[in-house]
Amino acid sequence: MKVEEVMSEDLIVGYVPGTVKDALKILAKHNVSGMPILKKDTKVVVGVLTRTDIFRNPEEDQIALIMSDDFHYVEKDNDIKDAAKLLYNHRIHGLPVINNRKHLIGIISPTDLLKNINDGITDNIAQYFTNLVVPIYQDTPINIVMEIVNITHENALPVLDDDRKLSGIVTDGDLFKLSHIRESVSQTNLGMGGDEDAWTWEGIRDTVRLHYSTLEVSLPPVPVKEIMISNVVKAYKNTPVNEVADKMIKNQISHIPVVDANDRLLGMVTDIDLMACMI
Repeated sequence: MKVEEVMSEDLIVGYVPGTVKDALKILAKHNVSGMPILKKDTKVVVGVLTRTDIFRNPEEDQIALIMSDDFHYVEKDNDIKDAAKLLYNHRIHGLPVINNRKHLIGIISPTDLLKNINDGITDNIAQYFTNLVVPIYQDTPINIVMEIVNITHENALPVLDDDRKLSGIVTDGDLFKLSHIRESVSQTNLGMGGDEDAWTWEGIRDTVRLHYSTLEVSLPPVPVKEIMISNVVKAYKNTPVNEVADKMIKNQISHIPVVDANDRLLGMVTDIDLMACMI
């Protein structure tokens, strides 16, 4: 199957010259972790920008100075296995699809490929999940959880209870759902939109996270169990790959904890991990 048969043509892009604030607005509004960067007024791809690039350069204001100009891409006639291999080997969530003039014509993501996993695959996820995860205790204060998120660059952490069983999962977005955080941030000069921006509070969390350490945005020391997702979508070592892919697509998630019969955490499987079964 060719890339052009599964790629998305609903393009979310940024431009240079442009500012990081503009890029954050686009990433947050569309709830994506990265995007191709085009030369203004053209379709020529000159780089790729991710939230990680932004978080690692919190003092920089210009997209051109922090984007990756040595980026991975595919062409429309490439086999989807080529795209899966690039996504898997480089642990990335999206590839620009370009033509021979370096014009952007599409985007291909792990989700696009998960929708096309061969029904004939009989593997379970035992060989695909990783035990290199960052679990946290359910009474860990959320300000400490935020620090862990910033240090590890993980955006989904499994939560364990007193019996060391999986009791929930918390994402970076969950950390910013409390109204008084919004109030404290609104008093800072972040320029997080006005009447021209139809952002939800969920949408501006990236800006908050970017400025968390530099502006001392206050997170209350309440336990993570008060805001975590307790109805966790989970899997077992013998869960078929196809079933896990369906769960990710249906629930619009990229991480699923893997547990044993007693709900003891074994690891985590991501949409990128599942690319290995398509290579």
